[in-house]
Amino acid sequence: MILYFKNTKLGEVHDVSGEGMWMYGILKPEKEIEVFRDLFNDLIDEEGQFDETRYDKEWLEDENWYILDENNRKRGIIVPAVYPDGAINWRWIF
Repeated sequence: MILYFKNTKLGEVHDVSGEGMWMYGILKPEKEIEVFRDLFNDLIDEEGQFDETRYDKEWLEDENWYILDENNRKRGIIVPAVYPDGAINWRWIF
């Protein structure tokens, strides 16, 4: 599986599993993901106050995020949670 923001490949997702509505995996990032590092850090910070005004509005729109699955199907996701250790969590958009 491959994580994309719009037409930008951000990395390959391996070791995918799911539980309920949530999907989990390990992301092998591309260098292009670094642009989003602060966003991801703020999204996973359970103690902080997320300030959406700090980020490009397009970054927060779910329709700009998707996974290209193993059958090369484009599947929409909500903005993913990407952790510094490479863990990634997301939910499919139905």
